[in-house]
Order: sequence, then C-alpha cells, then structure tokens
Amino acid sequence: MKSVLVPLVLSLLLIGCEDRQTAPYQGGLYFAQGAYIMRFSLQDGSLSVTGHLGDTVVRDISPLGQELLIAESASVNRRRVPRISWFDPGTGETADLFAGVLARHLSGPGMVVYDDGSHLYAVPQQSERPNQTIFSHGPNQVTGLLAAGQNLLLFEAEEAGERLIRSWDARSGQQVKLEALSGACRLDGAVWIVQLERLLCKRRSGRSAEAVYVFADLDGVVHSELNLPSENEFRALTYIAGQEALVLQEIWQSMLDSRDKFGVWLYDVRTGESRRVAENVNLGDSVVFADY
Repeated sequence: MKSVLVPLVLSLLLIGCEDRQTAPYQGGLYFAQGAYIMRFSLQDGSLSVTGHLGDTVVRDISPLGQELLIAESASVNRRRVPRISWFDPGTGETADLFAGVLARHLSGPGMVVYDDGSHLYAVPQQSERPNQTIFSHGPNQVTGLLAAGQNLLLFEAEEAGERLIRSWDARSGQQVKLEALSGACRLDGAVWIVQLERLLCKRRSGRSAEAVYVFADLDGVVHSELNLPSENEFRALTYIAGQEALVLQEIWQSMLDSRDKFGVWLYDVRTGESRRVAENVNLGDSVVFADY
C-alpha cells in the first residue's frame, strides 16, 4: 500500500477554465494529467488536484466502485512498465494490482478484466473464485475495452489485419463476435448509453478525426447521428446516467498557431441539446464521473 502526498501544483491549475459559468449539472469528473489525478467541477468549471501517483504517467482511468481503476506507465528500476492499480480519491491511497496495459471493472459480478498485452484476464474481487482467461491475442492487439452495463464487456482486437469487436458476458461466460457492429463502429472513443442500451461510437469508415458519432445497437444497426458542430473534432468520454448527459472533449486548432485547443461539452440525450461548458480544459481520453 502506498501513501500518496497531494501537493499544491499551481502550474497544473493554470489550465483552468477561461470562461467559468454555472451549469445545471451536478458532480464532477476525475481525469489524469501526467501523474496527477485532477477533478473538474460540472457546476462551475473549476479545477482541483485530487492526488499524485508518484513517478508514473497515467494513461487511462475508469470506475472501480467508489475508487478509480488506473492504467499507468510506472517507473520501476529506471524502466517504464505498464501497470494496473487502484486509487482512492477520498483518502489518497493507492495500490498496485496487475502488470497490464488496460483494465475495466464489471460491477455485476464484481470482476476486474485486464489485458497484460497478450491475454485478457477476468479476476473476481472475491478471492475464493478462480481467475479466467477470456481471450489470447498477439502482442498489444487489443485496442479497446468497454463495460456495456454491469455484466457485459466489449473489446476490440486486430485480427487478420482488421479490427473486430467481441462481447463477453461475465454471467454466462459466452463470447460473441460482433461482426456487423465491427463494420459500423470503432470501439475507441465509444460510450455505452445505459438508458438506450446502445453504443455511441464513431463510424468505422473514414479517418477517426472526421468520423461522425452514431447511436448503434450491438447488432450493428445504426439508429441516428449525434448532432454536433461539424467544424471541430469531438471525443466522447463518459455518460452520466442520472443526469442523462454525455460528456465530450472538443478539439480544434487555434487560428494563431498550430497547437490544439480544447473544450468540454455536455450533450443532453433527452433533448439533443448541447453546450460548451468550459474552454482551455484538456480532459484527455478518459474520465470518471464523481457524484459529490
């Protein structure tokens, strides 16, 4: 168990919002900046430091109950090694779990699924249950994991030069090739919409930066497109079920230089209305909603 010191990092807080405004949303978003876990308020767009994980670079965060499941590149004996760990935002405590590159938690069976670069493993949180090997693959060929509800895992792997999405049901152990969904959608940047029981994903065709977001079911049937401004690039980050709000990262280039600029948008799934709630905030590729 490692004890984490949370320093005041003024340089990180300078990435705060230029145009703060009160928004009709509650809670906030945890996200990573290097070795820091940051928190973005949905109410006023303010930023704060939640924790520092030491000599590491956080690549991905996802929910683990009230804690965070972390995929990081840690420094061990002067070498960078991929590692899965957990972090408690309330206490600042963290601990190593596995040597792996990506992980997701399935809350129904209480199970962590992680990829070590060549195998997908399912590890029950109750120690008396055995671990399972879900899928074996070539080096680093799994490119995405997504929890679709409490019991279903979606994962994408490169097979015979193509990307194929599969589902794995933790209750039955059944694994299914989702060939129609694979032809329609990319799993990278996808979000599961609980109320609709559909995947919000970028279309497979075309470049990822230019591909539009669509709502699709697991059979690969596309139902509608996400109504967003077409001039900029967007990446879906998470869906807040209690508020029926989709969180997106906006990316565009400044007219003054070639550096990317970033904004945070919230999309109301009920009405189709969207709004930018913050500028100059880069949430990265993954966030976790916190109802605080």
